[in-house]
Amino acid sequence: MKKYIACIIAILAVFGTSSVAYATFQQNKADTFQKSSTAYFETFAPNQTYGTPSTNIVYHTPFSYALQYPQVPQNIANERITQTMTQIKSDFEKKYSSLAKEVSQKKTAHKETAALFVGYESHVNLDGIATIAFQKTEQARNQHAIPATWQTISFDSENGTAITSADIFRDTYREKASAYAIKYFEQNESYAPALFGDYRSVLAPESEIYQRFALTKDSVIFYINKYEILPENFGAIRLEIPKSELYGTFLTDPIIIPAQKLTPAKIEKPAETTQDTTNHSARVIDPQKPMVALTFDDGPAPKATNAILDTLEKHNVVATFFDVGYRVERYPDVVKREASLGNQIASHSYDHKDFAKLTPQQIQEDVKKVNAAFQKAEVVPTLFRPPYGSTNNTVSQNVPLPIVTWSVDTLDWKTRNTQSILQTIEKEGNLNGKVILMHGIYDTTAAAVEKLVPSLIEQGYQIVTVSELLQYRHQVTPVSGKLYGYSYFQ
Repeated sequence: MKKYIACIIAILAVFGTSSVAYATFQQNKADTFQKSSTAYFETFAPNQTYGTPSTNIVYHTPFSYALQYPQVPQNIANERITQTMTQIKSDFEKKYSSLAKEVSQKKTAHKETAALFVGYESHVNLDGIATIAFQKTEQARNQHAIPATWQTISFDSENGTAITSADIFRDTYREKASAYAIKYFEQNESYAPALFGDYRSVLAPESEIYQRFALTKDSVIFYINKYEILPENFGAIRLEIPKSELYGTFLTDPIIIPAQKLTPAKIEKPAETTQDTTNHSARVIDPQKPMVALTFDDGPAPKATNAILDTLEKHNVVATFFDVGYRVERYPDVVKREASLGNQIASHSYDHKDFAKLTPQQIQEDVKKVNAAFQKAEVVPTLFRPPYGSTNNTVSQNVPLPIVTWSVDTLDWKTRNTQSILQTIEKEGNLNGKVILMHGIYDTTAAAVEKLVPSLIEQGYQIVTVSELLQYRHQVTPVSGKLYGYSYFQ
């Protein structure tokens, strides 16, 4: 911490406004900037546990830069890191462009306007999830007390695929992290007396700080920007929560079955708990009766998807799962279970890019990757749903599957509220022939499905796959490259 404070003092000397500071700075500007930058980077070194540091220090007018970021083994992750650094630099230059113009018009030899410092820490956890946390610090002429801010990215250390909080945590992680954070800061002897503003709101479950995280082998680090809850001298904060405090919020945590449910009969007869793969063959579809298709995007996810499958199996109905390739690679057993219960398995791309913005070659590369993922899981996708429902002629010409969107959007990804999902569907009125969009990665969606399925059955609906809906309601077999969209499913 002392070294960090000394670094900031040195930086202020470089970009300060006093004549003494400028006189000193004038003697050897570049050398002073180099030393200040090196001291800044040293504060992050102990927490750089993944990748090789790459440093770029440039003293110039009107802007100077001291940037450090990691080079990692995965090219796709390196591209994302480069894009992040480019965006940070671009935002910085736009922010101070008017100040630079103002300084350049003054009759002074000192044209230094602002400096951007970016350091980082990097971690990788036992599940192979790598996280880079960038800290951005700015110093500008005549402007002090500029907040130091954090920005994080996560990716699979095996293939570089981007990973989000939804890929790692269950919905409950925010509540647990918030409770821990509030208790920690209010009971800490150093922090508690200095807390200011509505800090409880900043630390509330819905706060964006819980989107800025890193995963270590034993903990989760959440990053709090300078001035968010504490005065300037505390700087930007890293709140490290032991993994044990968040147990049960990770998708990789085993589901705990209460002891009273583990009866001797179930232990002695494990065959009773195996999946019944014959029930779905007894389904009979009557073309004259109402039917509706339930679809689930973005999966699979161990807890939420399996909970949805439990409901479908219980009521002997099926759905269509539009799975993404990188999750298929991570959870092949869940995909196999989807298929074993008679559900339709479909592709939602490899990693959820906007296909309407891709070139033919990029689309073809994605198709190869997602097909390889499904092949490893021993399942073949039969439909394709473009991410965001975004499609065009280029997509149609390069995706070798029928293209399907939806006609009822539950917005479950946005509300994360079981009752809201059910109300949205209810407001649609007649659901005959409709394709309902949900996502198979949310606990709230799984809870909604548990209520929705028996309700639909009670109303007389047959719950079918998308291809069954096309076959029995429209008397067509879906054709590769053809779009079956919103108007089709009215």
